[in-house]
Amino acid sequence: MVDIDYKKEKIGQILLSRDIITKEQLEEALDTQRDTGEKLGEILIKKGFISDETLVELISFQRGFELVDLNKIQDKIDPSVANLISKDFEFKRKVFPFELTDSTLHVAMVDPSDINIIDEIRLLTSYNVKPYISTRKTIDNIIRLYTSDDYSLREVQEIIKDEDFTVGKKDEGEIAEKNPLIKLANQIILKAVSLRASDVHIEPQEKNCTIRFRIDGVLQKIKDVPRTVQRLLISRYKIMGGMDITESRLPQDGRSSINFRNRLIDLRLASIPTVFGENITIRILDKDESVFDLKKAGMLEDDIPKYSKLINLPHGSVVITGPTGSGKTTTLYASLNKIVSIKKKIFTIEDPVEYKFPTILQVQVNAKIGMDFSKGLRAFLRSDPDVILVGEIRDLETAKIATEAAITGHLVLTTLHTNDAPSTLTRFMEMGVDPYIISAAVSGIVAQRLVRLLCNNCKKKVDVPVLSLNKEIRSILKGETIYKSVGCKRCNFTGYIGRTGIFSLLVVSKRIRELILERKGVDEIRDVAIDEGMKTLIEAGAYKVAEGLTSLEELYRVVF
Repeated sequence: MVDIDYKKEKIGQILLSRDIITKEQLEEALDTQRDTGEKLGEILIKKGFISDETLVELISFQRGFELVDLNKIQDKIDPSVANLISKDFEFKRKVFPFELTDSTLHVAMVDPSDINIIDEIRLLTSYNVKPYISTRKTIDNIIRLYTSDDYSLREVQEIIKDEDFTVGKKDEGEIAEKNPLIKLANQIILKAVSLRASDVHIEPQEKNCTIRFRIDGVLQKIKDVPRTVQRLLISRYKIMGGMDITESRLPQDGRSSINFRNRLIDLRLASIPTVFGENITIRILDKDESVFDLKKAGMLEDDIPKYSKLINLPHGSVVITGPTGSGKTTTLYASLNKIVSIKKKIFTIEDPVEYKFPTILQVQVNAKIGMDFSKGLRAFLRSDPDVILVGEIRDLETAKIATEAAITGHLVLTTLHTNDAPSTLTRFMEMGVDPYIISAAVSGIVAQRLVRLLCNNCKKKVDVPVLSLNKEIRSILKGETIYKSVGCKRCNFTGYIGRTGIFSLLVVSKRIRELILERKGVDEIRDVAIDEGMKTLIEAGAYKVAEGLTSLEELYRVVF
């Protein structure tokens, strides 16, 4: 018996040599092929001489294509991957994308040798394509299952047309992707950017999925979308962020970016499982350099020279304090932006690194490998730094290392969660840092909040009796014109457009250092700081009210 090299033989001859078909069946199929021009394998299947499975196994062996049994991996297929290309395209080309790993899309095909189809898929999805061979029947069945009405993109296409997600003509080039799911995902983000939102929330509910934007610090509901769209959308964002779309039981983090009017917008994505599905939060980080300007951030003219002096000291610690979302990180970056120099070595340790700066060495906290704030700080001190930025002081160990570094010839910029500037000094004591170290290390403290700016198009003058004002701000607002919010189409009927900071700057003087050493309470420290020129948060905000920038209601909402 002569050995046959199947990889060099034609399909018909291999089937004949294996006694799968007869000579008569092969000749009949070849006659049909001469008349129709169809592929021989397809003719043999149509005539019932062989099965789909037999042909696929043979082609896989003969041509070296990897075989995939889609029926065996059904429970691992994510609908968002299946819908990366349209249902019509899948049926017409007999292809089915079933997995995405890194930037490679794994696609089952009836004919994996068809380079034209592979190129089409690559253009449609922007992913590299790894083809597999599968049967026509299996591909057709799996397409019906995973691109059925439950997971069709019909609803996605309807949402794209909705005015809630319509963006300006300038942005049309940013959402030109052919796939409606990709287009919708990008369109939501671009709409959020155009509305100055800082965060996008994709929130699963029992009967639908809610999309909300945080605009000027306040969450606003944009639209409810069907639950059928929810899973597709969430998986698409997980793909964008480089997260594992097969893992839905554990929280995940990711990063991505998008181009908006020639500006690169960084995105920080976070997923968390809930009872109704995964919640996705997207933090929008605008790299516009004007953001990192102390004056534009809202710091009062009188305080800018004092603060500039603090951050230009060769050593000491400057602490930014306030609740989450009060703009502390932006102030830290604005400070670095003001002092960055080729002559200074600057390290930062952050959780997470939100903005990336040239010439600054930035380190990301990674709890999984034990890289926390304290460990990073110790490493920095062995690397001859001039300036160290610590994203947040969370524990005694980090506080001790940071304050000791400030004493030993380094400028340390950091943040802490307290209600006002004087409370920061007593908070250090409560954490366990010795008073003599605090008094020697801390040079200044900035407490801050963000207040919304009144819409100039609809704000309205209001008469406020002086006696009804808080006693701290009566002298500042006496005789000034005060405005209130109204609401119009321009400001989306909120009465406000944009935000600005209010800052309370405490410079640690000789008298305050003595109070720290004597372990005096926060009230005594506050009184001395005010005597020496510190403006409280409400006083700093009152100047914004007097300028007509914000309202009393907004100031009270933020400060009290």
